Amino acid sequence: MNEVGLKICKEEINNFITHIEQHFSPLDNQTVEYYRVIAKQTLFFKHILNAYPQTYFVKVLISDLFNFILNDINESTRYLYLNERSIIENYIRLILKKDEYISHITSHSFTDLKEQNKLILNETEYSKIMNEYKISCSYIHGGYNLANHLVDNFEECVNGVNVITKRNKVNRMIQTIDLFKILNKLFIINNLEVVDNSFHRNKYSLKYLLGKQYSLLS
Repeated sequence: MNEVGLKICKEEINNFITHIEQHFSPLDNQTVEYYRVIAKQTLFFKHILNAYPQTYFVKVLISDLFNFILNDINESTRYLYLNERSIIENYIRLILKKDEYISHITSHSFTDLKEQNKLILNETEYSKIMNEYKISCSYIHGGYNLANHLVDNFEECVNGVNVITKRNKVNRMIQTIDLFKILNKLFIINNLEVVDNSFHRNKYSLKYLLGKQYSLLS
C-alpha cells in the first residue's frame, strides 16, 4: 500500500503541473518546483480531509491553496496576499483548535500560538510567521493613519503597496516555502493522531508530500 500510494501521489502532482503548463503557459524550473510544493501541501490536506471529512477549515485551506497558485499565475497580487492571509489564519485555527478563533483571528491568536508551541517554535520561525502575516494584511488593508488628510492616507497606501509589489518574486517564493515548513511542523505536532490516522498505511506518501523530517510518524 505504501508504494502504491506513493506512486499515485507522484502521478497526481506531475499531472497537475502538466495541466497548468498546458492551460496557462510554460513555467521555468523554479516556478515548477514552487507550484509542486504548494500542490503537495494541497494533496496532504486532501488526505486529512478524506480521513476527517467534516473538518471545515481543512476544506477552506485546500481552496486557499488552489487559489494561491491561480492568483500567482494571473499575477493577481492583492488576491494572492488575501489567500496567504487566509492560509495562515486557517493553519492557526487547526493548530490551536479553540472555539474563540473560529470567526476571527486576533493578535491574541498569535500570542497563543507562541505560548502553546514554546518548546518547538523558535523566535526566528515565529518572526517569519508574523512577518508574512503583516505583509499580507498591509497589502490588503494598507497601513495608513486615518488621523492624516485623505491625500496623505492615499499616498501612504500607494507607497506601502508599491513596496510589497516590488518584492523579488524568487525571494517571495523562498519565504512562502519556509512559511509552509514552519506551519506544517506546528500542524503535525498539534495533530499527531489526525495525521497518523490519515496516513496510517501510506507513510511513504507523507514523507514525499512534506519531507523526510516527518519520519517521526513512521
